[in-house]
Amino acid sequence: MDFGKLGVTRNFVLPALCIFLVPVISLLFFLHAQQQLNARYREAILKQIANDPTLNEEQRHEATAFHRAIPLSRLILQDEVAKSFDAETRFHFATFRWAIRLSIWSIAAGVLVLALAGVCVLFSMRSQRALALSLAVGWHVLRIYTAIQVLVQGVLLVALSFWVTALWFNLYSVKLIGLTALLAVVAAGTLIKGIFTVPKFSAEVEGEIFPKNHGAPIWKELESICATLGTEPPDQIIAGIDDNFFVTDAPLTVNGERYQGRTLYISLSLLKQLDGDEAKAVLAHEMAHFSGMDTLYGGKISRLEHRYDHYLQTLYEGGTTIPIFYFLNVFRFLFALSLGKHSRQREFRADGIAADVVSPQSNAKALLRVSAYSAYRGNVEQEVFDQESVLESTNLREKIEQGFAPFAQQFLSSADLDHIETAHPFDTHPPIADRLTAMGVSLRDRETTALLETKGDGKWYELIAGASEIESNLWRSYEERFLKVHEQSLPYRFLPENDAEREIVERAFPKMEFSCKKGLITIDDQSIAFAEWQDKLPWSDVGNCVLDDGTLKIHRESTAGGDLQIKMQWFRAAAERQQFLETFEKYLGRYKIAAEFQEQKCRQREEDSSAE
Repeated sequence: MDFGKLGVTRNFVLPALCIFLVPVISLLFFLHAQQQLNARYREAILKQIANDPTLNEEQRHEATAFHRAIPLSRLILQDEVAKSFDAETRFHFATFRWAIRLSIWSIAAGVLVLALAGVCVLFSMRSQRALALSLAVGWHVLRIYTAIQVLVQGVLLVALSFWVTALWFNLYSVKLIGLTALLAVVAAGTLIKGIFTVPKFSAEVEGEIFPKNHGAPIWKELESICATLGTEPPDQIIAGIDDNFFVTDAPLTVNGERYQGRTLYISLSLLKQLDGDEAKAVLAHEMAHFSGMDTLYGGKISRLEHRYDHYLQTLYEGGTTIPIFYFLNVFRFLFALSLGKHSRQREFRADGIAADVVSPQSNAKALLRVSAYSAYRGNVEQEVFDQESVLESTNLREKIEQGFAPFAQQFLSSADLDHIETAHPFDTHPPIADRLTAMGVSLRDRETTALLETKGDGKWYELIAGASEIESNLWRSYEERFLKVHEQSLPYRFLPENDAEREIVERAFPKMEFSCKKGLITIDDQSIAFAEWQDKLPWSDVGNCVLDDGTLKIHRESTAGGDLQIKMQWFRAAAERQQFLETFEKYLGRYKIAAEFQEQKCRQREEDSSAE
């Protein structure tokens, strides 16, 4: 996403202004319609005045000037005048009058909400508490406003669907009016669903739960750190193998069980790589988030964000509610800027506390080692995943543990620290270089560049009872999933050139046959064949495909043979039609993905050759 000035305007501001499109068009049209009706009646009234024998010249002049100056749309508001016109005329003027009012109110409300939401965004920059309060107020104001807007714009659209054709073409379409009314009802239903649906907020984390146990070594050390910081220890610890540490007040699901309260997640795989002071600095940093109520406000903000995002998704999928989606999305973007600002402040504060508890050098060393581990683990996993053959095993754990130390020693000389951030499931972190600078640690110092030359002693890893067994079990489960995903991806990489590749693809995409009134249809990983066609149609020759009025129309990229079609009525049962269409889409999609993958490989090889 482009977040430059032009990018923000194009991606957020201009789409958000679409919410004013219907009321502005309605306002202009109904002002025009009212003017037309005024002109029509003015002409009739002036003609009547001119031909009225009971009026003298002075009276005729005064009456003419009066009706030229004051339109009937204003005069008809008086009961005496209104009674002199039929019900249809009064209804027409009332319709125009209320359409104009609704349009003006809609535009004014939009401007007012823009201003109010802007104030909320500015106020949210003050503190985390202000951010949580602003997001809560903004959520309630925006959803009430959007509910009213959907109703008002629905009414305006229905009015337009009748009057545009009636005024300009002297006719009206019942189908057009009915369709517009149906779309308005669907939009209202979508909005109500989004407003009153409260999504469940619970992240799933893989690991082993350690409930609070004051006698366990890991808990003793944590309680000591918390006592220093003046905060309560977490309610539970989750030991896992991800490449990060984090704390949260948000509900978490572990092994099917939901846990509330303050949670600390520790990575066993990372603890093994850190020495005692590094691990203490990391945990002091995490406990500092508790002491600053970061997790308390973070949890409130996350739940509001989750509900806001769910509402946005509902509006985006509603079709006719797309303008509402873009209007709300601009504020979601602005609140995200505020959230990013507070996130950076939280991390700098926690880094400073960790540096005070241990030392700036130990905290810097921990940050660098965690970043190096995350980068190295990502490299190893990508390298294994890129292998284009069926794997018997991955040995990820062994490869990472054996190769990490030499990688870490040269990490500072090869990494772009201006863009490296530590991983976190719920938050964003400033780049490592900024965090080190804030602690007064310079990357140019020899002392800093030598920080990762020695291996960590894994002291805190030994404080966790059964750590080795827990870690082994978690890695075993992770590698099994990794193998499964890798195997599932292989058929989408090949345009088979040998028996091994062909076996992989055909095992996942075997030949399928479908019988219809016109003969047999055969689909495999290379092509689709039909008894009605002279030759097989290779997937490489398939362009745009459209299901139009029960006929699958297949555009051929080559000119030979022309386009092809398969009518769904040729199948005997609806289930057979559905299975055929799903298979067609699946096999064609696989080929297109594999072709794009092979093309990217060729481009990458060319770029690598040019670089050499």
